[in-house]
Amino acid sequence: MSLGWIILIIFLIVLAIFFRGASSLLPFGREHRISITEIELVGFRLLPPCAFSHRIAGRVINKSTELTLTEMALEIIILDYADGNIIEHLDKVIWLDVPPGQTRDIVEYVDLSSTRQPFGTIPWQYRIIYAKGR
Repeated sequence: MSLGWIILIIFLIVLAIFFRGASSLLPFGREHRISITEIELVGFRLLPPCAFSHRIAGRVINKSTELTLTEMALEIIILDYADGNIIEHLDKVIWLDVPPGQTRDIVEYVDLSSTRQPFGTIPWQYRIIYAKGR
């Protein structure tokens, strides 16, 4: 291996270490987990299809006293109306900006592939998988 390659590799390692340490100074490098007990979802509902996608809508309350909620993931389960069996399961990541102690209304598209039932009778469940903030 030539001296030029060795110098290039050392330079790249030093650069990587520098940026890894400097990421704590950047606003997008300071993500933290927010406990899901600090996030409250109110009035979440499944809306009629729009442009071939369903929408979920509701209010998100950030009960954290320190962190702005920037991302959360929901597990969405669609159930069969007749027997209650799971007919679809998906995870939906939602990016938002809810400062500590504040509330935001959201509407998000979700692509459901198995909407065999007429609107209004689709039983569904949801839960927060994780939440992140800065």
